[in-house]
Amino acid sequence: MSLRAPNTGVLYLGVSGVLHPSRNLYEMLKGKAPEADGHREYEGVGALEALLCGWPQIRIVLTSTQTWLKGLAAVMELLGPELSSRVLGDTYCDLTTKAQLGPRRAPLGHADYWRHTKAEIVRAHAAWLRPAAWIAIDDDSLLWSQEEQRQKLVLVNGCEGLLAPSAQDRLLTVLEENFGRPA
Repeated sequence: MSLRAPNTGVLYLGVSGVLHPSRNLYEMLKGKAPEADGHREYEGVGALEALLCGWPQIRIVLTSTQTWLKGLAAVMELLGPELSSRVLGDTYCDLTTKAQLGPRRAPLGHADYWRHTKAEIVRAHAAWLRPAAWIAIDDDSLLWSQEEQRQKLVLVNGCEGLLAPSAQDRLLTVLEENFGRPA
């Protein structure tokens, strides 16, 4: 990945809670595993592919702990060829090994990375990558600014993710507002 992406539109993508239900949240709210209701991991991949088809220039940066837990290669395989071909990298690897941040011009330490909210992680990564425009899809609303929530964040219900029609409508709106009309 280039250190700068001035002509690139980036979608910061969470996985759990976005592409499939967040297991912990689902079990807490519904008292059972998502599989008990017919859900499966990465079930929203097809929906995201269809939603992005009008914006072939958009690239993806993963913001999920899935890349840390399973490895980027395993997550890419689960995303399938269409979405994985769009992936530039993941915030954890980029911010802890590549980015030169702060006065020391050094990557974040691992412990420092985990102290940040998703909003702070995305902001730090976007400041480092410098994409032409960016948006984020996540089920975590903690510390996103009001402006980010209005213009850049597609906040999804962690039990439904992108399978919810309202989340799909919101994503299409945010895509068009940030990246223009679909091709």
